[in-house]
Amino acid sequence: MDKLTIITQEQAYPIIADLTNSENGSLVVRKTVDHFGRLDVLVNNAGVYYKTHAADESSLELYKKTMTINVDSVVRTTMEAIPHLERTGGNIVFVSSVASIKPAANGYAYRMSKAALSSYAKCVAVDVAPKIRVNIVSPGPVATPLFDKVGISRETLEKKMGPATLLGRVGESDEIAATIFYLASDDASFVNGAEIFVDGGYLCKPPVVH
Repeated sequence: MDKLTIITQEQAYPIIADLTNSENGSLVVRKTVDHFGRLDVLVNNAGVYYKTHAADESSLELYKKTMTINVDSVVRTTMEAIPHLERTGGNIVFVSSVASIKPAANGYAYRMSKAALSSYAKCVAVDVAPKIRVNIVSPGPVATPLFDKVGISRETLEKKMGPATLLGRVGESDEIAATIFYLASDDASFVNGAEIFVDGGYLCKPPVVH
């Protein structure tokens, strides 16, 4: 792949797609290639979170919707992108989550979807090597609109989750984006099939014993 070119906001080509229909994952790729003439990097970053309790049968519809958006649409997007990325020597970055390996209450659908996503990404890495590099970024607690949508303010997030990391704070979107950019760039030319946890030490912080 040629050295990454920075696309300005003015040069960006926005596409709105409803990923509750997983087939739209293919549409996004096709429209992108039609516009730019090629595809160099695919960042699978679409995702939703809904509160779901494992014993609540009424959560099944939210479970299905979560898996459609977080997994099914990603599979369709990736399959559509692979031939184009083979031609350009491009690469794929999947955005998963620490939730893929760390359980918690009232979130089984999201956590299952991220576990499936991480597993799928590693399988893709094996299947498309050596032509396409495939890596995973798994953020920890990061201040994003995703929390706002489930009624968790930034202040509450920082108060509850900041102390749970070794750095004593939640992450910022730019910090995740920087890791994605690194993996997509030629600086990571020998990084393949890797999962990088960008979590401020959330996973390795030991429990507090009083």
